[in-house]
Order: sequence, then structure tokens, then C-alpha cells
Amino acid sequence: MLLRYFRRGMEPAHLTLLRQVPLLADLSTHELHTLDDLLHQRDYVRNEVIFDQDEEGQAIYFLLSGKVVITQQDSGETLAEITPGQFFGERALLENQPRIAQARAAEDSVIAVLFRADFLWLLHTNPAIASKISSHCQLRDASRKIEAAQHTGPGISNLRNVPGPLTWIGILTVTCLLLFVFKKVLWLVVPFLLALILYYMLLPLSKRMLLAGFSSNVAAVSLSGLFLLVMSVAVLSFYPLAIANADEWQSSLAHYLTGGGALLENLLQSFRSQFSFLQNARFDDDLYLQFRDFSMHFSDKYLGAFILSFAAWLPSLLLTPIITFFLLKDHARLRKMLGGAVPNAFFEKTLYLMHAVDRTARIYFVGLMKITVLDTLIMACGLWLLGLNSPLLLGIIVAVLNWIPYLGPLLGFAIVMMVVATDFPGNLPLVYSIIGLFIMLRALDDLVFLPLIVGKSLRIHPLLTLMMFLIGEAIAGIAGLMLVIPILGIVMVLGETLEIILTDMRLQARHAYSRKMRWQAANRDLSQEPD
Repeated sequence: MLLRYFRRGMEPAHLTLLRQVPLLADLSTHELHTLDDLLHQRDYVRNEVIFDQDEEGQAIYFLLSGKVVITQQDSGETLAEITPGQFFGERALLENQPRIAQARAAEDSVIAVLFRADFLWLLHTNPAIASKISSHCQLRDASRKIEAAQHTGPGISNLRNVPGPLTWIGILTVTCLLLFVFKKVLWLVVPFLLALILYYMLLPLSKRMLLAGFSSNVAAVSLSGLFLLVMSVAVLSFYPLAIANADEWQSSLAHYLTGGGALLENLLQSFRSQFSFLQNARFDDDLYLQFRDFSMHFSDKYLGAFILSFAAWLPSLLLTPIITFFLLKDHARLRKMLGGAVPNAFFEKTLYLMHAVDRTARIYFVGLMKITVLDTLIMACGLWLLGLNSPLLLGIIVAVLNWIPYLGPLLGFAIVMMVVATDFPGNLPLVYSIIGLFIMLRALDDLVFLPLIVGKSLRIHPLLTLMMFLIGEAIAGIAGLMLVIPILGIVMVLGETLEIILTDMRLQARHAYSRKMRWQAANRDLSQEPD
């Protein structure tokens, strides 16, 4: 037990190895742990190519053991020899430029890799670490020698900006299959998506806690626990309020449903009088009777089923804070695990792939939350100025229903018009004002909020968007309408990047050569004759 106690205070071996790098020697234990969460440790055998000249650079490399040579690929001139404790590839990180030389392991080497996006994350989380790396990058003599070399010739990687037809077929097929699978496990997909949204909303706070000196475990426990506490207080506070006002809310709901039925009847009669071909049709009577049955028997026929359905979903929704906790706590470990399963030749592009998927999901879900808040404020203010009751509640309902493409805005408009028809019957100027308010909100969403907040991160053509909405609704109903666009955006990123990786002949050749070198290294002493 005593030995275990002393071992607990010992620094892990890989952190001790990092501290031997002169650039990182002065970092505190917390700073070193923060940097270690972002570093990917890779092993290279002798003569294995680390990156090629003219290749798109995505990372900076810290040599922990072994030796690396930097050469001009066309002339074969050696520009620098990197020894343990030094770093290379910083030009790509600082200037977003293609590689101007080739890096190759001169002997078996262990290298720690820092991705550009992680450096930017580190820049916001801990400026002290980033400034040390940046200053050393600018002052390193070997760097000056490499930067003096001229960049000539086309790039080696056959990068493509537009996916090919086979890739598009794969993207659409995988999207449809995921929708079909998600429909079967919707009880798990919904809490996971909610947890993903919550994770992206809490991530800035987690970064601030890391900057203040807290560990990732403490940040995850604190933020997830705080969210769970807030939700528990909200539910416990709402429960007695709901019990006390249940009869009043039920009568108000029945009152508004009756008003909505009267509005529907007037609209159908107006349509029948204006269009002669509808006079002999009876579909309007059936529609009115169905709505009237719904409004008159909502409490005894539909309310109980709704409550039971919500109660059935409650255990799944309770998974949301648990999933959020593990995303906040182990996101760096998960990324390291995924990166560690990728061969060295494809490693940088795989890092970029993970970053692109994360960025696409973050922009979409965080943007969706921002647009929801803006829609709520605009609709609530507009309804308040027009004199409607409970404008904030109606604004929230309309903003949340806007998550459902096409059908959601129509449903939100129908709910508001039902309130108007009940509280202000026959007020045509108010009806026209409500119509104008919804048109203005739709225009702001499509022309201002979506381009500015979400932007063109998903890069989906409008025709493809419409087609995928129809396919999503056919496969998974309303859930498919809500899920199809984010799923398609993420699968597009995966498909495009995988096409680049799998069609790059140079990367394939490097991977085959690396396997050959590793096989030779593994068999190096097996051919020796016994004494």
C-alpha cells in the first residue's frame, strides 16, 4: 500500500519523456498535462517518410528519440538533421503553407505530433504554452535554413475539391442507411444528439476551467453536475406549479382548441365558396370532424397517451448528462485512440478528417441553438407588440418547431393562429400582422441568420437538400427530417476525405514502403545462425 501511494505521485513515463524536450522543460505539471492531451505519439522506423515536400501540412512534430533528416526532395540536399528535443514542420502550423521539404526518419524514432487545430485550441486555452512554441519556432536556426529553400513544382498529393460520382453514391447510400438504423435506435440517438449539443455549448466553459488550472476531470464533473442540478431544480419547481394549475391549463387548452376548430371551419367554408370544385367534395368535412374530435376528446383520449409517451422517453433523456460528462472528460482520449489506429502515412489527413467532422457538427448544432434563441426573441417581441398572451411561451414553441424543416414553421404558424382566432376573433389586421411576422422571421433565418451563423460549412446544394428532406421523411418520418441534414453534412466530410486518402497513390506507396520497412525491422535478427 505504501509503495502504491508513492507510485501515485510519480509522473508517468511518457510525461517524463516530454519534459526532456527543452521547449517543454519549463512547463508546469498542469501545462504539461494540458499539452499531453493534444499530442499524438507516433513510432517511425528507419527510412520511413514522415511527410513529403509539397504536401499539405497539418501539424508540428516534436522528436522524442531517434533522428530525422530534412531534405530537398528534388535535389536530395540535406537541409537539417533533427535530434531529440528539437521540432520540425512548424511552417505548416504557423503559416498554413505546403511542406517545402521532405522529412524522413534516419533511424527508429518516437515523435509527438501537434495538430494545427489543437494548437489553435491551445492558443485560446493556455496562451503561455502557445507563445513559447511560437517564439521558439521563429528563432530556431534550422527553421531559417529550411524557409530559405524555394517552393517549386506541383504538389504530390492528388487532392480533389469535388467528390467523384462513386463517392457521391457512397455518401447518399451511407446517409440513408444511417437514417434507417437511427430510426430503430431513436431512443439512443436523441439523448446522444442532445448530449452533443450540450457538449458543444459547455466546451467554452470547460476551456476556461482548464485555463484556470482545473483538470479535465474536475471540469467535466463540475459542468455536467451543474447542468443536472439546474434541470433537477427546474423539474422540482415546475411539478407543484403543474399540479396546482393543471385544471386551469387543461381548460385553457380546450378553449384554444375550440377556437382553432372554429377558425378551421371558417377557412373551409371560405374555400368552398370561392372554389366551385370543392362544393361537391367532402374532404373538408372529414378534416373538420377529425380536428373537432381531437379538440373535444383531447383530455380523455390523447393527453394520457402523450404523458405515457413522455414517461417512456424519460429514462433515455436521463442519459444526456451522462454522455455529456464522458464527452467532456474523454474527448481527447477518444481522439487519440482513433488516431492511434491509423497508419503513419494517413495520419495527418486522418487528423484533419476528425477535425473537419468535429467542426461541421459544432458549427451546425451550436448555430442551431443560436438561431433558436434569436427566433425566440424576435417572435416573442413581435407577439408582445401585437398584444398576444404568453408571447415568450409562443416564441419558444415556434423557435423549437423550426427545427423541423418545412413542416415545423407551418405547425408553429397554426398554433399562433389558433391563439389569435380564440382571443381576437374576426381581427383581420392582427391576422395579417401575424402572417407578416412569420414571413419576416423566415426571411431572416434563410437570408441572414443561417449564412452568418452556420455559413456554408455543410456546402449542400439546395436541390440535394430538398431531395434528402423527402428521403429522410420517407425513411424515418419527422426524425428523418430533423436528422438528415447534419448526418449528410458529416458523411460528406467523411466521404470527401476518405476519397482523398484512398486515391492518393503517393500515400498508398508510402504506406506499402512503411509496412515493408517494419517487416524487415521485425525480422532483422531472425535470420542469424545459432551459435
